[in-house]
Amino acid sequence: MADSTVKTAELEQRSAVRFGPLDDLPRAILRADDADEGLLRRHLALSERSTPDDPPIADVLLRLRTAEYSSRYVLAAALRLDAATREQVQRTVIHAADDRLAITDVVPVDGRVMSERPFTLRVHFAAAALNPPRLVSIRVAWRGEPYVNEVLLSARDVVAGYVDVPFEQEQSLPTGPAEFTVSLFSAAGASARFTVTYAVLPSNPFALQLGPDQAFVTGTWSARGVRHGDAYDTGVSVTLLNGDAAAVQVQPGFHWRFWDGGVGGSLVEEGNGSFGGGIAVSGFSTWRGWISFHSPSGSGIFNHYQDRNDMTIELTMTRTNGESVTGTITARTMFRFGVNVTRVSGEDFTGQEWADLFTAAARTRTIYERRDLTFDTDDRFIPAATVGGFEIIDSYGEFHDLLADWSGPDTNQNIDAFIVQAISVGGGVDGIDGSVPGPTSHGGGDSGLIASKTGYIDESGMRRLHAAYLGMLIGHELGHYLGLDHTNDAGNLMLPSSGTDDINLSYGQYQTMIRHGWVRID
Repeated sequence: MADSTVKTAELEQRSAVRFGPLDDLPRAILRADDADEGLLRRHLALSERSTPDDPPIADVLLRLRTAEYSSRYVLAAALRLDAATREQVQRTVIHAADDRLAITDVVPVDGRVMSERPFTLRVHFAAAALNPPRLVSIRVAWRGEPYVNEVLLSARDVVAGYVDVPFEQEQSLPTGPAEFTVSLFSAAGASARFTVTYAVLPSNPFALQLGPDQAFVTGTWSARGVRHGDAYDTGVSVTLLNGDAAAVQVQPGFHWRFWDGGVGGSLVEEGNGSFGGGIAVSGFSTWRGWISFHSPSGSGIFNHYQDRNDMTIELTMTRTNGESVTGTITARTMFRFGVNVTRVSGEDFTGQEWADLFTAAARTRTIYERRDLTFDTDDRFIPAATVGGFEIIDSYGEFHDLLADWSGPDTNQNIDAFIVQAISVGGGVDGIDGSVPGPTSHGGGDSGLIASKTGYIDESGMRRLHAAYLGMLIGHELGHYLGLDHTNDAGNLMLPSSGTDDINLSYGQYQTMIRHGWVRID
């Protein structure tokens, strides 16, 4: 009999070929060499002439195709377009002498990636004829060790505007998510990047897979038991994967077991749960759900976590035809800390920006869990009416005033992370820490950190946050609070000017962070 209880939810369903929360979307990039007047007009949403002073479309196209305009800034000025249209040209049109590259999409040639089988990815790109791409490199992150596949482009690839990258049998993948980071390079040193995650579908052809909460591809694939008061909570994502063309119906109920060690060892607890309604998994598609196990003090799961014992979660679901599918995942506890994620002038965050901030925080958690640290969050906001001008930080003094006025109160031992609208101080920084390491109290002007929301407007006109970059940025500033200085190690989270992909933490940095007074082990 189980002492633990379960809660369930159906998660947002994602395409098997756009499976990751941070995946890039197809980009509408126009090559001037390929465009006629009508296509350019439609691409830029221009009439023939809005006013008599506007240049004719034919003149705009001619200048875009003229190689003498080697600088896109000189070209933009010469076009005599309004500021908004000039910016659109710079962002979305490759002109004749352009030195930039753009990856516009990455898709499986067969429409999907199947487990344990060779596959081919097609990389679509835009580049000027004078500066063609020469090399494509694809880094594959999955549950095992990442690997890289590289291909030189031929003249035919350049003319076609895409290159096919084959993955042979020895490069095939098991069922589950795999993240592909695609980089394109020219002989002149230009580069472009594109990231997409595919759900590798089972060739068997139906499977159930358990993943960590949020299920970013990290290489460390285990569920995390997090203590809240006198109980542990363990969240897992549940993915049903259909590698057949026909839809599959699955009963909503499931049976769960926690084993001491591996499946078949000593049974810790078991029980039943349900997702509530019938489940249909379309052909060559997936279905995603979430389960939270709540294990109070005295339960078997609680006691095993307390004793620092690894467990295996086993989940079984049944198709309506009577066939069962099972998935497993290791569950363990780890060092952890807490973060108060505070939106400064909370009403100025749109619903989409708040969702993007949630994704960014999940990205930060993934970075730390790769080094066996985790954290939970308390989500807060400072109302615009009482923010006192702190939504835009204009000086280091104002930053310290924000911490002194709003850090805490001492209701928890969480690190205060303030997300501000913008930072406008010397050096063009996107984040600031009070001190390294940060104090183990909420008093004074050093207790906390800030990060700029680093927003942008997407192609549909919606305000968004750069979730991948913001997740790295918050992680970088948290590292300082936990005692980490800058480093010169390539790819490390604590580089002075770390970028989206700089997410590594060393074992030595782990040893430093776990000594901070607000880091504890459950």
